[in-house]
Amino acid sequence: MKENRKKSVLRRYAQLMVEVLFLLLALLYGGPARAGEISLSELFRKRSWAAMDEVYRSGKKLTPKDHSLMANALRIQNRWNEAVEILERQGASFPAEVSPYANMTLLLGYENQKRIPEALKVADRLEKNAPAELRYYAAWAQVRLLGNERPEDTKKALNRMLTAADSNERKIFTLTRMIELPGDQRANALKLLELQPTNKAGRDLLAARPKPWSAAENLALGHYAYLKNDYKTAFNLLSEVPQKSPGWRKATYYRAFALYQMKRYAEALNLWGNLALRGNGWAESSVRRIATLAGRAEKANAIATLRKIIKERKGKVQARAMFALAGLVEAEEAKKLENDLVSVWPDSPNALKILWKRGWESWSAKNHKEALWYWKQLASPGLNASWRPRVLYWTAALQKAAGRHNEAEKTLNTLIQDHPLSSYAFWARPGAITLLPGDPPALASKPGILEEWGFIYYAKLKMQRPGASAKELYRSIALSEWLGETDGSYTQARLLSRWFGTGTKLYRRGLECLYPRPFKKQVDEACETYGVEDNFVWSIMRQESAFRPEAVSWAGASGLMQLMPGTAKDEAKHIGLKQYNITDVKDNITMGTSHLARLRRSFDREDWIMAAYNAGSGNARKWLADGGQNLKPDQWIERVRFDETCDYVQKVSGNLAVYRMLYGERKTGVAKVKISPAEDETLPSENLEGESSD
Repeated sequence: MKENRKKSVLRRYAQLMVEVLFLLLALLYGGPARAGEISLSELFRKRSWAAMDEVYRSGKKLTPKDHSLMANALRIQNRWNEAVEILERQGASFPAEVSPYANMTLLLGYENQKRIPEALKVADRLEKNAPAELRYYAAWAQVRLLGNERPEDTKKALNRMLTAADSNERKIFTLTRMIELPGDQRANALKLLELQPTNKAGRDLLAARPKPWSAAENLALGHYAYLKNDYKTAFNLLSEVPQKSPGWRKATYYRAFALYQMKRYAEALNLWGNLALRGNGWAESSVRRIATLAGRAEKANAIATLRKIIKERKGKVQARAMFALAGLVEAEEAKKLENDLVSVWPDSPNALKILWKRGWESWSAKNHKEALWYWKQLASPGLNASWRPRVLYWTAALQKAAGRHNEAEKTLNTLIQDHPLSSYAFWARPGAITLLPGDPPALASKPGILEEWGFIYYAKLKMQRPGASAKELYRSIALSEWLGETDGSYTQARLLSRWFGTGTKLYRRGLECLYPRPFKKQVDEACETYGVEDNFVWSIMRQESAFRPEAVSWAGASGLMQLMPGTAKDEAKHIGLKQYNITDVKDNITMGTSHLARLRRSFDREDWIMAAYNAGSGNARKWLADGGQNLKPDQWIERVRFDETCDYVQKVSGNLAVYRMLYGERKTGVAKVKISPAEDETLPSENLEGESSD
């Protein structure tokens, strides 16, 4: 009996070993053991193309879904001839929900094989019944197939593209091609420059036309010249935009800016003053510019202009003027202006700044009770996310200083729970976050029919449509990464930030979506060359451009790391880059990383480097003067006089802390090239305080 039991146990053990062996073979996708043992769906999901070939040729009975998966696997490998053969053979076997996407894939296959008439027939079918997310791509396929042979049909297809374009990037792409068509393309060039003011093709088309130019053309060309730092040309062109014509306020605003850059301050003040006194378009922005100008020249006239604005205007324009004037006059008048502003506009951003400033002054004077009174007015849950963690952090510091430790702990708990990824949370409680493996359970979902049939790219597009659910957006991120398109997944992740970044127990996978590492090859190369930590570069890039290579700021800063033309030119000279494209991924990362390396030779701390990167070395040195270099980051940041830069340093510091938490702190090592010290100068943008993208 014992012998039989022993043999039974041994047989079972041997059987288990065989099963384990088969499982290992399956996981490794090697050897004939996997044929027929693993489904094509699983192999497709694992991107095991060789194993799929083996199963597909094994003689195993296959379903229509299996054939579809194989066709898509072949497409991904650019084995179009085989993919087309399967799609043609399958014909009408696709479900109705899948059929348009199979047709789109077949169209691309025909195009690849140069079977243009057949491709156009499929395109014509799609034109009539393509789902929303395919219309843009189907129309673009028609444009490619038609070429210059049928210009009228090409024009119609481009118009369909423009109608279906659901993002500025797609509209820019379409319009850039539309202006290449014969005929009068002024209207399309103007649309293009409205979306992308520095588009050279649009500018060249308008500039090539004989004068006189329309008001809209002068505005577009003048704005282009301004962003290219050609201030004299910008002024002359913008002066041709008559008052009361559409866009004249914008033209006046940038004409004043051109005068300012040419140091014709009195004329600039006059134009900004007139804008601030009339209407709402560009009025508040003009008040900000007047305040900036007053710090450089024409102070008395600027003050007189602001007084007039306060007297004659109401609403946001008046509030902005009151705040600006308070920074230019004597203390007694400034205090009255601030009191009036807080009383009349208590919820305005400027009132919040006043309450914060007064609280900080009281804190610095060790009047903790008064400081707490000011800051409590700022601590409501509805407060702007950029302000609230800062207020909670310093409120807790006040409570501790007053010996109210229980209250301080409650305040810090609120900070950590509501804003765990802020720099203030990391300063307050390092290590408070627990990283959990995997995905947030609340966002878990199952594959849809397109995904099951292998149409991953189109499944992703469908899940990124306007109005998509959180689960769909999250799944689209995974599909983007499966396709190797990690660069674009951050856009979707930002829409899901509240799912990823609340509480102290956060899921690693969600945070990795929110703090990705795109363009890794280029970042690694630049960081190794210049001795900069890669996490630092991604932290800057995330804040500067949200990882968009074509990003252009109001002031003309461009690319992933938002380099001003002057900064790019300077860096290119220092590193011997004779030819470069400021929006090219590699060039921009190279010049931006080189700039960080030079700043690091001038500034010993990361927060100082961040401030210098945003506001210029000269401003950073001013904020470090008078003992500022002895302050910890949380206190030194309060010396930063530009609200934009203060906010910038907070956010980039938070980014850096999260990146290091996720991926580990990297040693910077020694640069492979010699980096000269950064020059003590402000960046060409001048980083005018308080500027927005209006």
